[in-house]
Amino acid sequence: MLRTSKAQELYDKTSKFYNPRYRRIQFNKYNIALNDQILDGDILDLGSGTGLLSEFLGRQIHQVDISKGMLLFGKGRRVQADIENLPFKTDRFDYVLSFSALMNAENPEGAIKEVKRVLKPEGIFIVTYLKSFDFSDTLKRYFKLIDMRSCGEDVCFILKN
Repeated sequence: MLRTSKAQELYDKTSKFYNPRYRRIQFNKYNIALNDQILDGDILDLGSGTGLLSEFLGRQIHQVDISKGMLLFGKGRRVQADIENLPFKTDRFDYVLSFSALMNAENPEGAIKEVKRVLKPEGIFIVTYLKSFDFSDTLKRYFKLIDMRSCGEDVCFILKN
């Protein structure tokens, strides 16, 4: 059973207003983080919200978010789950993409361990979070750093399993 968190309550309440308020900001992050990436495999969007990344990519991807309200606005394969306890088998995805979600996890290291578990060997993890947070040491403990870049108010890490 999924327990209700502060993040879930907040995003359930703001789900109706999320896209008009954040579409441009999120699309700018996607452009910066993904401009040189060839995403040619199975993709998991961790903290998918309303499915803006799927819209940006123009394809259906696996979407996970703790907020049922946010998921109602998405299309395709949507699952309500905590990013610290993913309902997927080990070595499942070629790419895990997570934009501005990690800082909302109650246990960010637990979420990072789950990404490591569901990501295929040699898979790519692309993650952004607000620059006021710092998970860089934890990320580098579990993944090999390929690149780091500024994504507006976020920092972006491109990592390899």
